[in-house]
Amino acid sequence: LPSPTRPVPLPYQELYEYKPCAQMLADFFNYDELNPPDRYPTVVPAPASVLKWQAGDCFDLSIALASLLIGAGYDAYCVSGFAPRFITTRNEARSACPQLEWDEEEYQEEGKQEDDEFTIPKKPPLRSEYIEAKKQAEDADEVRLREEEMKSDSEDDPSSEEDEYENRRIHCWVLVRKGAREVSEDMYIEPTTGRIYDVRRCPYLKIDLIWNHRNLWVNMQVCAASQVQLDLYNSSYFEYVMLDAESGGAGSGGAGLYAEEDGGAGGDPGAGAGAEGEEVGRADQTSQILDLPSAWSERPDISREAFHARCYQGEKTIFYHKCKVEQYAPYTQDDGLVQRITLYKDVRRQIPLEIRESFKHRRDRLYQRKRRPMQNENVERFLPGRPSTSASAAGGALKEFREVSALSRELIFYNSRLDGLVRSVELIGRKMFEHFEDRDDRLIYHSVTLDPTLVNTGTMRPGQKNKDTYPVDSMGEVPIRKMTEKYARNPEVPADEDIYKICFFLTEQTTTSTYTSMGKIRVDYHREPGSLTFRTVTYYNEDGNLRRRPATLPQPTQAQVQKLLQMQVNCRDAIMESHQRIQQELTSRRKDEISIRGMRSVQAGKKRDLTIPGSRDDVLEPSVYDLARESARVEGLREGAEEEKQEEQATKVDILAPYLVDFMNKETGFVQLDSLQAELVAKKCTTDFKKRLTDRAEIIQRRLEEEQDLLRKRRAQMQRRGDNVERDEREFERYQSQAMFRTQILEQRLARHQMQAIEKFQELERMLQEDPRLAAMWQKEPAAAVKN
Repeated sequence: LPSPTRPVPLPYQELYEYKPCAQMLADFFNYDELNPPDRYPTVVPAPASVLKWQAGDCFDLSIALASLLIGAGYDAYCVSGFAPRFITTRNEARSACPQLEWDEEEYQEEGKQEDDEFTIPKKPPLRSEYIEAKKQAEDADEVRLREEEMKSDSEDDPSSEEDEYENRRIHCWVLVRKGAREVSEDMYIEPTTGRIYDVRRCPYLKIDLIWNHRNLWVNMQVCAASQVQLDLYNSSYFEYVMLDAESGGAGSGGAGLYAEEDGGAGGDPGAGAGAEGEEVGRADQTSQILDLPSAWSERPDISREAFHARCYQGEKTIFYHKCKVEQYAPYTQDDGLVQRITLYKDVRRQIPLEIRESFKHRRDRLYQRKRRPMQNENVERFLPGRPSTSASAAGGALKEFREVSALSRELIFYNSRLDGLVRSVELIGRKMFEHFEDRDDRLIYHSVTLDPTLVNTGTMRPGQKNKDTYPVDSMGEVPIRKMTEKYARNPEVPADEDIYKICFFLTEQTTTSTYTSMGKIRVDYHREPGSLTFRTVTYYNEDGNLRRRPATLPQPTQAQVQKLLQMQVNCRDAIMESHQRIQQELTSRRKDEISIRGMRSVQAGKKRDLTIPGSRDDVLEPSVYDLARESARVEGLREGAEEEKQEEQATKVDILAPYLVDFMNKETGFVQLDSLQAELVAKKCTTDFKKRLTDRAEIIQRRLEEEQDLLRKRRAQMQRRGDNVERDEREFERYQSQAMFRTQILEQRLARHQMQAIEKFQELERMLQEDPRLAAMWQKEPAAAVKN
């Protein structure tokens, strides 16, 4: 058992910490149960083979996980013993989903960090013993109800049946001891699920053996696994098999403790009192050391493509208590989906309450979506870098989108937009408001309040419907009751003259015995430092003129009136323009989702061909493996082009030189050919060049046929496959993808050669016609005609 364990660090950051490493390997492997479950396995393969197969039993997974953890610097051990059925069968139908627990821990850590940054000392709150007792009773009832729910029957949970192997199921898991890598407490790691258990509250039944890459210990304690004392160097708790030469003389005991026992039991008790006795004891101990053989396995490794695929065969589904988790390898789904968590109301998982989806490598930067079907609520979150829907207008930078169907809609943006918009909220048919930051005009907020009842009551002025209305989906044009704008403080202007808030009441009627107004404008100014009140002014709209009431108050000048009316027009135009931009953003999102649904419906039931360039250009970004395939394809074509170019360069040197040697005048070094000699040279050159092109085409064709014959032979072997079906299928799929890639390159090179052969032959004929040394061949026929 210790000899297959080979500590090695892998070059992946995720495998450096124990928690993500355990979870990654739990998703990476396909778990096989022991058969029969009450016997130890007869063969323990090397971790390198297990990582290559991506499959194994609990012993294979534990040794592979321990090898990686020891390589990362942890004090890790493999533990074998007995475990209940839900552990050995990896049945988590009655367990809570660990993904939800991790999300809660991250949320609490973020909250603690924020609290630490802004901590204000407070007095301790008053405590009520009655309220605390009531809360404890409610918590106890909730725990009892939860336990009853966990005991509910489930179709996929066979634990209610009788187990013929009860308390006899052998299992293997991993122990991580405190001390190394700042681990504060001992813990058990379940390799099949990645769960972490406290050693005092673990579900395991009994411990038999503990081993690492240096030694193996036998448990001498007759007690439950949660009560075992993990002091490996205490002979009353564990017995060693091999002495660890590297830990000899350790202060914690180690080999020194065993040496003392061996000396005491070895014969002469008085020998331990003197130096001679100690030397004899050391000699006896050295002679009794059982050397541990060195690790015989290959170096464990995970290819980058397999590591990034993460899941066994690209996808994995796990059922938890009222929860289902689906995981997919990147680039296997058309919409970039990598994980889907579905929370259910009932134990049998029939009524979904919430669906959480995670995405990667999407061009629209979407990385998370939450849906609550019962509330018609949808939440989408985006990474930075989402482009604008229009190149000329401000937009993009969408961070979060929340929508409750027919009730509300909220868009949150990163603070990188040109218009400074950071939040836009629309209460459909009632109100719309937006928040801004870092604008030159100091605008921080504007809103519009709607009132659909104004159409029925007849309060609107004639012709107002087309001007002072706001378009709402499914409701048409809705009258505007009020518009509001807020501005940040301008330190260059006095506070009582710096506008903070301005409200435009468009439909409010005020009727007295002296005047009648339709609409008003209220202006609030910033507070003076240390002041509790602020200045506010109200203007009433009387037939297009603004007046203050009562008339004894100072009236606004014409310039102030024009400024306020222009601000009202600008506010309405800004709200309409913002509405159009938001509608463009929503329309773009709908088009994206519709195109993705259409693509999924077309690809339904078909296996994705990820080798086709551009197959995901509309939805996903190209992966590093797509770029590598494209680079290899271009490199193959470039090599073929370079070979052909070298041939062309060779022909351009002097293609007639080998044929003119016999006709060269040795005294002068010049060549003088008559018509027959020139025709003979041209014919030989043309024949040899044609043969060379044909030979090259035959070589490429021969390579192509060899690749196709090898692929057919491997397919025939797969039809006669033996016991290791899954392993053979994985190897065949890997070979087939490589063979198809090579075949595609050869077919492209053959087609390219055939197309260029015609052009090269035409170029040769042109060169022969223009060569002055063969000019006599073309003068043959005209000379004969003159003679006749």
